[in-house]
Amino acid sequence: MKKVITYLLLVILFGVFIFLGWSKLGAFFCNQGNYYFEQQFYKKAAASYENSIRVNPRAWMAHLGLAGVYLECKDYQASVKEYKKVLSINPSCSRAYASLSYIYDLQGNYEEALQVLARGQQENPVDERIKQSLESCCSSYLANTLNKSTELFLAQKAKAAISRLENVLTQCPGNAFAYYTLGYYYFSSQDYANAKINLNKCIARDSDFHYAYKLFSDIYLKEGNINQAVLYAQKVVAHDNQGASGYHELGLLLMRLERYAEALIYLKKAVSFAPDKVEYAYSLASVYRDAKMFDQAIAEYRRVSALKDDYPNLHNDLADIYTVLNMPNQALVEYQKEVQSGQERIKVDPNDPIVLNNYAYALNGAGRSLQAQEVAEKLISAYPRYRQAHLTMSRIYGKMKKPDLALASLEKAKQLSSGESFIDDEIFKLKHASYP
Repeated sequence: MKKVITYLLLVILFGVFIFLGWSKLGAFFCNQGNYYFEQQFYKKAAASYENSIRVNPRAWMAHLGLAGVYLECKDYQASVKEYKKVLSINPSCSRAYASLSYIYDLQGNYEEALQVLARGQQENPVDERIKQSLESCCSSYLANTLNKSTELFLAQKAKAAISRLENVLTQCPGNAFAYYTLGYYYFSSQDYANAKINLNKCIARDSDFHYAYKLFSDIYLKEGNINQAVLYAQKVVAHDNQGASGYHELGLLLMRLERYAEALIYLKKAVSFAPDKVEYAYSLASVYRDAKMFDQAIAEYRRVSALKDDYPNLHNDLADIYTVLNMPNQALVEYQKEVQSGQERIKVDPNDPIVLNNYAYALNGAGRSLQAQEVAEKLISAYPRYRQAHLTMSRIYGKMKKPDLALASLEKAKQLSSGESFIDDEIFKLKHASYP
């Protein structure tokens, strides 16, 4: 009896030994696989991991190592399969979540990557690896979506561009540029309320993002709130004090408000930053003209002429100044130059309303009012809401001694204006001259 008991004990002890040795054998193969992996001997590493898994199919560390081998060899399908096995055995393995999301990210499957990371966060709420993976995935997803949405926007599919970008921003925290881009899409769609919402989000993330202030200024200008447009234009130059375009646009807004002294400050700044920019020099000259600083205006217009002698409306402006200064011969020379310039431009684009308006204005100044009237009438017929055309028509009627028609044209121009007082001044002068 004692021999039987002894035999049974030996069998049991042998079984325990075999079990413990078998378990250690699985760990041995897994460690061997790790060694080969570090040496970049991926085939040997895979064989060792597979041996470990044969010993213990639930050895999640071996599955993790094998998944890493497949990832290094770019066998993404096999790698995904192994990472999923890891998570089925050990749902808290943050490395598996991070690596699995990385593969989905590489393949452009951003939604799946985010779902994986969401599960990972549930299992590991404060894990730094998963947090970094989420940031990386969102960054890739956002960059990809910005490119795709831009393609849609350029293809005139603004709604689709907005939808695609908004979908990402509901899942991933956006950066300043993303919210600015979305704001720009809404601005282009004339949805100014949503444009402002996203521009505010942009500024909240980067208060120095001066393009957002610029777009705010454009929105308020579109809405007819020039004072608010000026406020944001001032923020543009405050956050980008080397940007000539910001100074230029602020100067033009102040010019519209007839705040000429302030406008000159900013336009001079713009010209100092970009002395060869003909547009800036022309704007500066025009403010000098409106401020009745005629000597400075003539000098600046001459500088414009040196840069680009056929700059649109340049010679009309000079002619008007010479007319005010009672220098009719010089005025006539300038009007004739504008007529010649206009004829050349019309050959290139016979339907450009600005070119046609400048041409009609010059014809009238050069004493060819009937021809000017014909051009202006066709222009107004094609563009009935073009304010400058009505102002030009008023000048034409005035020269033709038709004050009632001139006054009617001014009244129409006033309806199409945003409150500029010079039109009221012209109306008062015309009424006074017509009805003493």
